Amino acid sequence: MLKKIFISKVRISILDVFLSNLDSSHHVRELVRILDEEINAVRRELMNLESAGLLKCRKEGNKSVYRINRESPYIWELRSIFFKESPTGQAILDVTKKIEGIDLIILTDSFIKKKYQNPTDVDFLFIGTMRIKDLSTIISQLEKELGKEIRFSAITKEDFEFARKKKEPFLMNILENDKIILFGQLSDLL
Repeated sequence: MLKKIFISKVRISILDVFLSNLDSSHHVRELVRILDEEINAVRRELMNLESAGLLKCRKEGNKSVYRINRESPYIWELRSIFFKESPTGQAILDVTKKIEGIDLIILTDSFIKKKYQNPTDVDFLFIGTMRIKDLSTIISQLEKELGKEIRFSAITKEDFEFARKKKEPFLMNILENDKIILFGQLSDLL
């Protein structure tokens, strides 16, 4: 399966477009313009991604319109991989690896969609025994690099477990919505 997915530069570019916005849909010529690639290469890779079950295609008039197949078991892991490889993902990983005691970093739906539904929404949830002063310093640096304010929360594993058992709305909002695990394994905490 992976050999079929990651064999070409055009395929990677197409996946990047779709995985950066799961709600997007594009027709062939639109992708040709976005990617500045040959139409036959784009068409071939779209068919490959559809046959791999990563994209769905439907006809709209005389156009074939493609979108992510959210039912594919690979989408969420691919999304995480592609985000980690993006300039933003690399910047986040580069600065946060300087902090000791981080067991898990969750990039939340608010950061992904660039909008906040509730006043308590955060961009990142850090879980571990890190020093908050160190984390705040690194987040300030990251805000300058990304050119945006970052909302974050940091809790210990024990506090995470307590909040999960109590079904705290703040934590449930993070766990029940789209998220990207940047570092660590959520399953280690559940």
